[in-house]
Amino acid sequence: MLFNSFEFLVLLAITLVLYYVPVPARLARVWQVGVLLSASSIFYGWEDPRLLILLGVSCVFNAISVERILSAKREERAVAAKRWLVWAIVLNLSFLAFFKYAGILLGTIPGVHSSAVAWVRSIPLPIGISFYTFHAISLLVDVHRGNVSQETQRRLGRSGAGRAASLGDLSLYIVFFPQLVAGPIVKAHDFVDQIREKLWSNIDWTLVRRYLVTGYFLKIFVADNLAEQTVLLTVEGSLRTSGPISLMAMLYGYGLQIFADFAGYSLIAIGLGLMFGYRLPENFRFPYLSLSITEFWRRWHLSLSSWLREYLYIPLGGNRKGSGRTYFNLFLVMFLGGLWHGAEWKFALWGTLHGGLLAFERLVFRSRAGSLASTGPWRWLRDGFRWAYAFHAVMFLWLTFLMPDMAHIRLFFEMMGSGGWSVKGQPVFALLAYGGMAVLYHLWGWLQEHRPYWVKQAGNPWAEGIVHAVMLFLVITNPGAPRGFIYFQF
Repeated sequence: MLFNSFEFLVLLAITLVLYYVPVPARLARVWQVGVLLSASSIFYGWEDPRLLILLGVSCVFNAISVERILSAKREERAVAAKRWLVWAIVLNLSFLAFFKYAGILLGTIPGVHSSAVAWVRSIPLPIGISFYTFHAISLLVDVHRGNVSQETQRRLGRSGAGRAASLGDLSLYIVFFPQLVAGPIVKAHDFVDQIREKLWSNIDWTLVRRYLVTGYFLKIFVADNLAEQTVLLTVEGSLRTSGPISLMAMLYGYGLQIFADFAGYSLIAIGLGLMFGYRLPENFRFPYLSLSITEFWRRWHLSLSSWLREYLYIPLGGNRKGSGRTYFNLFLVMFLGGLWHGAEWKFALWGTLHGGLLAFERLVFRSRAGSLASTGPWRWLRDGFRWAYAFHAVMFLWLTFLMPDMAHIRLFFEMMGSGGWSVKGQPVFALLAYGGMAVLYHLWGWLQEHRPYWVKQAGNPWAEGIVHAVMLFLVITNPGAPRGFIYFQF
């Protein structure tokens, strides 16, 4: 079910009414958790109810594992608790590997018949499995580390009659529908402590409106309209008949499209979470303002970057074991992060190249940090050069996301050097008319970071209301063709 579908709006309205129905205080939390679990099940299983089987197995298995980890810790059996943690993580990753990576792994084994590989690859990928697997791992690790409150540990570790409530709370963290299929990835210690009775009077409707209107505008008006032109990059005939200007317009358009699509989803998810009393983490911080790839990953998909840093990079040793180990950790984390995005080697290549650029910047940029003055015209020159480098590096690497195979990427660069300068008007118009809105969004972000006084002066509620009204008008009068969110495939 899509956030921009009529069915979802009906589900949301019914869920809100039931969620805030007055019930006795002692039953309020259990009632609200039950309502959200029911809504999440309908949301996730709407297109294919069979998907609920694997999701349900994941919830029950991880609930049992959490109970056993907490039980072993209470009995001071550290080895047993760690054994449960390790095996639970292994089984979670095994589910993910089978459904997402079995095809690509079988294809690398000599002697495996192509028909077997084709059959495995034909198995449908459960939507959002990468996201809820990461949630499950975060839950297991945070409980083992003791990163959730003592009250939450008591609640989650119930056995006997209290097991149903414990299962409900744990399942809600994994399946909460606003972030179930495409994030933001929420760490357990940032969510489970929020599970308590919620009140209608505590909803900040101004903040909800800000997130929802901006999110729907970025998705429906910006991303969906850009997609009608950027899809031409995947068509060989279009590649061969487009000049460099048109190709770059479509590439820039795709870079702005994937931002608007995913950032739009994240903003909608955060706004929906606030409606039910849950604060989800920010996922984007104006990433195309970045002056380096390092900064880009501090602004893009923040929840994934934070998850990889806390649960993979730091346990591997981070930057604490020498330069060589640091570079290896960067490569490994980015390689796995790339592969997380899709079961194709092009995604691993995308992650590896990002890891190479991160290592390059760590080696070069830091050693020359003081080579230019930090103020005056030299600073603007330096920042302009670094922005152009980071922006175009990110743009060209997006080709691995969009193109169906490496042959299309190679053809793109061949046509870029062909010398033909014919210009197609539609890609350029789409870039200016729709991509320009994403550029304005980043300009607003630049003002927030560098001219906060101007933003404060312009922050009149009436002005914000007018802007939101214009955005809603454009969403209603000029939506793009309805499309699923890009990150649903991951």
